Amino acid sequence: MSRSSVSKEELAVEAATEVFSRYGYARATMGDIAAKAGISRPALYLFFPDKDAVFAAVIRSMDEGKHREILAAIGRLDGLHAKLLHACKSWGCHGFDLAEAHPDAADLFDLRFPAVRKVYDNFQSLIADLIRDQVRSAGVADEPEVLARCLVFGMRGLRETARNGKDMRRLIAVQVAMLVRSIDAKI
Repeated sequence: MSRSSVSKEELAVEAATEVFSRYGYARATMGDIAAKAGISRPALYLFFPDKDAVFAAVIRSMDEGKHREILAAIGRLDGLHAKLLHACKSWGCHGFDLAEAHPDAADLFDLRFPAVRKVYDNFQSLIADLIRDQVRSAGVADEPEVLARCLVFGMRGLRETARNGKDMRRLIAVQVAMLVRSIDAKI
């Protein structure tokens, strides 16, 4: 998208994404965001009443973009394993890679923020939708939402233990394979 076709509010969200990624929530200021966006602080306050609001807008924007990207990609893939693996690696490694490059970016994935919890809910719903038919046809006792929650929050735990991005991807692949095998074993 060309900068001329992007609104000042969208520019502010883009700038805030960079600022929060680099400095984290606590150290980022409205002044930093305004300067990065090339607008005045009062202009930034016309779009967002406070730092919490701009942070929530950043999280929503990141989530919507990642969600669209994942849906487009899995629409071209065949089989549950391939779809789940792509979705989980794309979603789970995005945060890991960003935090590895900028340690303060971990705030963008902190569950203390309501907007971040919503991101987890959205991804959990996407995973539940992906596995729903297979779980039902396999007669698995647990609901797709429960299995999706285990997978999604299991990846969060993997983020804490992975040594690097390559290790994170390998661990996600193992976790996805275990889930798919457990469902397939029932059919």
